[in-house]
Amino acid sequence: MMTMKKIIIIFSLIFSGIAFGQFTIADSSDSWEKIGNVYAHTILYERTDKTKAKIEYRDFQNVNPYSMDLSYYIFEFSTEPDTLEKIYQIFKDHFATKKEETVTLQFPEGKMILEFGKSFGAYYGNFKFEKASELIDKGEKSMKTSGAFTERQLSKLFGKK
Repeated sequence: MMTMKKIIIIFSLIFSGIAFGQFTIADSSDSWEKIGNVYAHTILYERTDKTKAKIEYRDFQNVNPYSMDLSYYIFEFSTEPDTLEKIYQIFKDHFATKKEETVTLQFPEGKMILEFGKSFGAYYGNFKFEKASELIDKGEKSMKTSGAFTERQLSKLFGKK
């Protein structure tokens, strides 16, 4: 009889542990503040505690007019309180000098590549993202590219209007 009680107690403890197990909220949409966007294809967010930022974008490098793939991709990266301002300043400086080059920013989550150039006489800047190899989903291409932006569009993306 005593062993039956012990079995019932053990079973009820195991069941209550499974049924009422604890969890933590890892993230919430309330944790993110929208900084700006360029049309509907590129949106910049920053965590309210300023420890991370993310860019939600469409991959313009692999656009296929026949597939109508309108998927969004997200590049999330660690930040300091002034990281976004520093990135914006890099864009602003390049638009002032019209220098054509590629600048690579290394984050723990992967590389953010800022590309500057001219196309049809107009100067542009864009992002390329390469996630760290351990963050890439199986079968996913590692390099993704945002659309090309004018200075005005980048100001809007970084919330400078």
